[in-house]
Amino acid sequence: MRDVLERLASRPLGGVLVFAAALVVYGLRARGWPLTAGRDLDEYLYAYIQLDDADPVLPWSLLFRTPVTPLVAGFALDMLDGALAEIVMALLFALSILCWSVAARTFGPWVALATALALLLYPAYGLLFHELSSEPVFATAFALLALLVVRAADSPSAGRWAGVGLGVALCALVRPGNVVLLALVLLPLVLPGSLWDRLVRAAAVGLVALVPLVGWTIHNGVRYDTWALARGGNAVIPFYRAFISDRIVHPDNGPRSRELAEAIRRHLLVREPYRSYGVTLDDVFSSGSFRIHEDLYLLSDEVFGWETDYAILRDAGIEAVRAHPLAYARGVAKTVWLQLSESLFRGQTQPASRGAPVPAAPRRGVLPEPSEGQPIPGGQVVWISRPDNVIRQVWRSPTEFSFAFSDPSLRERFEAVVERRDELLGSFPDREPNATLALRLDQASRWFPRPIIFLVVGLVAIAWRRPRGSRALVALALAGLLVVLLNALGLFADRHFVLPVTPAFVLLGLGGLLGRRPDPSQSERQRT
Repeated sequence: MRDVLERLASRPLGGVLVFAAALVVYGLRARGWPLTAGRDLDEYLYAYIQLDDADPVLPWSLLFRTPVTPLVAGFALDMLDGALAEIVMALLFALSILCWSVAARTFGPWVALATALALLLYPAYGLLFHELSSEPVFATAFALLALLVVRAADSPSAGRWAGVGLGVALCALVRPGNVVLLALVLLPLVLPGSLWDRLVRAAAVGLVALVPLVGWTIHNGVRYDTWALARGGNAVIPFYRAFISDRIVHPDNGPRSRELAEAIRRHLLVREPYRSYGVTLDDVFSSGSFRIHEDLYLLSDEVFGWETDYAILRDAGIEAVRAHPLAYARGVAKTVWLQLSESLFRGQTQPASRGAPVPAAPRRGVLPEPSEGQPIPGGQVVWISRPDNVIRQVWRSPTEFSFAFSDPSLRERFEAVVERRDELLGSFPDREPNATLALRLDQASRWFPRPIIFLVVGLVAIAWRRPRGSRALVALALAGLLVVLLNALGLFADRHFVLPVTPAFVLLGLGGLLGRRPDPSQSERQRT
């Protein structure tokens, strides 16, 4: 039986069976987890709807995101009125499992079998593919990148490393922050080979990755006069977490923070719902409110100008970190720990690291209490932002708003885009989930080993056993950790951010424990 499994894991038929098993697993889980909208899906759909529009009515979503996720999510919901959506997600899930299994085959048949089985049984990883957003798309792209990295490291050539560059570009076009994966350009430099060969291979990664990324930047510049891969990234790190999670942004931190505070006082607190709910400047900075944060994006565009690309928020965030470096460092470290040590469950929507809800003060029984412990009611719509500010959100009362158009000709186009978005969001399966199965899946996720366990076990096992190809195993895990760290520098702890790269930690652990030891004669040939 052992020999049969080893032969099966080493042959194409084994890959076919893994792919088929993944489709079956997805179908079974879909009974408890019908496909639903994931994080920020509406913004991806705004981008999808307007991708072919040279003069989009709502350019914010187009420029804040890169194009691959909008294309995949929009296509999945658009084709046959959403009937293909779960099929598309099932195929992405199966493809990701297949890529990791084939990559693991390089380290031995038992690593391939164990990796495939672990990922098939990993409920939290599977859950990503039942929530339509950037996470399942990134998880699939990262799996493909891992396969390309392992093959290039095992049998290096400039062409194979160029393929790694394309994989890096794909990940960045799924989610712009993934451009940090360009760090993989360093991997060829630490692998065996002559200095010239290593330099050529590293150059192949970097140059091939940059071509599509620079191309998309030029596209944004020529078409929308925004010369960036994606707009607004400089405001996420570190302002987002400094304001929401660590709550260290304050006017006393520096001149730019005072400038931001003055703009808030003059342009935000004087309008609804802030005025009626009695929100003060101190409330703004102490609340950690994600609703207020979204209004700050819009405030920056309207007051400081679209062309500043949220420089006021970036600078205020930097001043906050300089004024409170230990608080920021502790927050980042805690977020990394939570990412690696906790799991994801269906319906888990409020990130734990946002802290305890901030209760709103009683409003004399007149105004409704804001939901989610926020100081103001929901309804913030940063996606209406435009360079000319001709679309405005006007609050008719403390709880109701409408849209005003300085250019009335935009109203019809605006309403058409919103109506199309609603049509796409209405394409999700409407069947009731199997509550018992959903509960059992959540219970299984609770007991499945966390990423930190695979990471620690893998590092210890590699130091002890030194299996073949361990540098590639470590490089993929480091790439995953780099993604986790980047998110922690700017965002709160949300397991959606770590799960797409978690298979790299699984592969590290299983490869370290079960990977084949190197052939001494082959090692000697590689050194020469």
